[in-house]
Order: sequence, then structure tokens, then C-alpha cells
Amino acid sequence: MATVIPFPAWRYNPSKISGNLDDVVAPPYDVISIEDQDALYKLNPHNVVRLILGRQYDGDGPGDNRYTRSAKALQQWMDEEVLVQDAVPCFYVYEQEFEVVVGADAQRKRYVRRGVLSALKLEPFGTGHVYPHEETFASHKTDRLMLTRECRANLSPVFGLMPDENGEIVKLLASVKGKPTVEIEEQSGIVNRVWVVSDPAFCAAFSKACEPQKVFIADGHHRYETACNYREERKANDSQPGNKNPRPYDYVLMMCVPFNDPGLHILPTHRLVTTPAGYDAKAFLAKAGELFEVKDATDADLIALSEDATGPVRFGVLLAGGAKKIVTAKASVQAAMAKVAPGKSDAWRGLDVAVLHELILKGMVGLNGNGNGHGHGNGNSVIYTKDVREAIAKLAGNGTPNLGIVMRPTRIEQVRDVSLHGEKMPHKSTYFFPKLLSGLVIRKM
Repeated sequence: MATVIPFPAWRYNPSKISGNLDDVVAPPYDVISIEDQDALYKLNPHNVVRLILGRQYDGDGPGDNRYTRSAKALQQWMDEEVLVQDAVPCFYVYEQEFEVVVGADAQRKRYVRRGVLSALKLEPFGTGHVYPHEETFASHKTDRLMLTRECRANLSPVFGLMPDENGEIVKLLASVKGKPTVEIEEQSGIVNRVWVVSDPAFCAAFSKACEPQKVFIADGHHRYETACNYREERKANDSQPGNKNPRPYDYVLMMCVPFNDPGLHILPTHRLVTTPAGYDAKAFLAKAGELFEVKDATDADLIALSEDATGPVRFGVLLAGGAKKIVTAKASVQAAMAKVAPGKSDAWRGLDVAVLHELILKGMVGLNGNGNGHGHGNGNSVIYTKDVREAIAKLAGNGTPNLGIVMRPTRIEQVRDVSLHGEKMPHKSTYFFPKLLSGLVIRKM
């Protein structure tokens, strides 16, 4: 059973900040570059980047570092009422309106995605109803745990998906109308809206609708695992260990989005490869022809492929100098995958990204995995882009990278099926777009 409850968030007080609310929010910490960090610091003295990804300095030590400075800033902003807490527990309906470029003629298609920012009761992966689909890494979790220890807060949401097979969550989300409490437009044109909902009937109905749901983590695996680790630390030091009532640290800030939301969008991540010594394009195509149907392609064909998740495993192949192909899996690919990945489920072996990594990049190109699921080879042998047109342009010449792979989107059903088998998808399998903003709500623990 998924336990989802409202909570009284800390939110920015517009009367206490200079500029607009647009100036104090930020994307998730793990997509913020050094240049982005500097820009956000300059944008507003109260930008949430100071909490989620503070600067590091040469003189940092145990008593003064990016984590202690984040905690100090958080407490100061609360004391000065830059952040104020809602008086009662609420759910926060969060909508993002965005555009995606589609088709060979680069038309812009508009989507709207809705979910609810809430408090989800924690369950370690593999013990209940919460399922991951990505690997996590110790250094990232250590970083987030040190921040959580100091701030005692969920500063950014985890992004979770719920099957919602009877459509009840979608109906409840659609019932929230009227002027939003907060509306923020990003420079990219993405419009973020939040409705603060304290109505007891809605809150009870939403919690009840979530009870039978499984939760599949879309983004924020490190934050979720960190929350579980932090809970164990707090439980070990609890002054009332016999008290079985749930504590604030038993929950994590979660954005709950139903599978059937019409705006749920997964982008493919295309690969640009610098091949190892000995690679020969003609030999590669000959090997590919043993397992795949290989056909010539146009730019329009590749763009269409990058938007179509239906049918058998397929890739676009870009060769140095501008040659373009589409390769489609033959029936023999299934046996080949069973041979190279015998311990994996059919769901995992049927992923485009798994076939790419195991049969093409390892088996035909000669790149070796680095042992942690993050790409192949040494150094920067594989780089990534979300833009299919950029990938095509990069391979128009004869330099490096000298091999491009155009990917298709992963389907949400594939995420579900692999997760239910207790497996993790290969690196860069999913890119849920758009990313959730940090700074809309903060949950103290």
C-alpha cells in the first residue's frame, strides 16, 4: 500500500524577495552545471540553488562547507519569512505546460503534465510498493545525505509514477481548476503552475486513490535512497524508540504523476561515438546485417524514428561523412540477447538501449563497458544529445565522433515491466521531460 499524505510546505513569500518567483527557483541539482550555478547565484540572493547546490570553496572544512551554509541559509530565510509555512497540511497540484519539436518540419507540439507534490511514506527498494529503474552511485548518495543531515528537509521532489488503472487520480487532478497559487515561466518557455489544495475532501480522496498504487521512480533515485538512509539514522537516534507513530522523516517529498497523464513524455537520448582503433564502417554494417535489416534513410526517416516507440527494436545509424541507415531487429536478435544477457528478463532484453549496448556497441563496435553501467569505453568515447538534428549534423563531416546512433523513446510500460522484475535499465534509457523545478515547495523534517 502506498501511503501518500498532505503536508504543510515552506514556500517563498513573494513580498520578501526581490524580483519575481521566477528568479528563485532552479532545475534539479544534478542537471546544474558550474556555469548554471554561477548564473543562478547572480540571479537572486534567495535562489534555491544556495540550498540544493551551494558553492564549494578552498577553505571548506567540517564546520563551514556547502552543506552547513545551505542549512544556515535555510534557517535564515525561515526566520526572516523569506520562506513561510502553510498553516495546514496541503497537497500541491503541480502542472507543467511545455512544447516539444516534432516532425521533419520542426513543428512545436504542446503538452500539459499534472501531478501532486505530496509526502510519500518511505519503503526501501525491494520491500514494498516502490520500484526503481536506474542504478544509484555511492558518491551521489553521500552528497545528498550530508545535505539532508544539515538541512533536515526535502529540498527537491522525487518524481514518481503511478499506474492509476481506474483513472481516479486523473479525475481528481482534473477537478482542480481556477487561478493557480503560483505561476512561473522558465526562460525555455516551460510554464509551471501550482495550486495549493487544503480541502479535506480532496485530500482524503487523493490519499485513498493512491493507496492501491505501486510507485515507479522516474527521477530522483538518489534522493529517494538518501531519504531511506536518513530515516535509518534518525530512527537510530530517536529519543522515543518505542513510539511507533510515523515521524516526519518516515516520508519523502514526492511528485505523483499517473501513467495515463496525457503530458507524460519520455525523450530518447542519442549516442555520438568515437570508435576504437580498428573500427571499420563497412565491416560494422556487414556485422549489423547479420542481426538487423539495414536500409538507407533520410533525415526525415531518422526524425520520425526518434519519435516512434512502436514496433520492433530499431535504431538510426549515422556514419561519418553523412551516410544514414535504419537498422531493424530480425527475429534472431532475441536469441542473441538471451546468449549475451542470460540472467536478464525478456523485458530487459527487449529494450532498444539494452540491444544497443550489448549487441552493437560491445559486440560490433568493440566498446567495452566500464563496469558501472555508465556507457562504454574509456574517457569520452560516447557522448549524448537529446536533439536528433544535432546528432545528424555532428556526423555530416569526417572527424569525430564518427558513429551516431539515433534512439527511439522508451515506453512507460517498459519502465514498469523492467522495474517489476527488480532490474535496472541501462544508462541513459529515459529522460523524463520536463524536469521538476526545485524551490516550489520545501518539506521540513
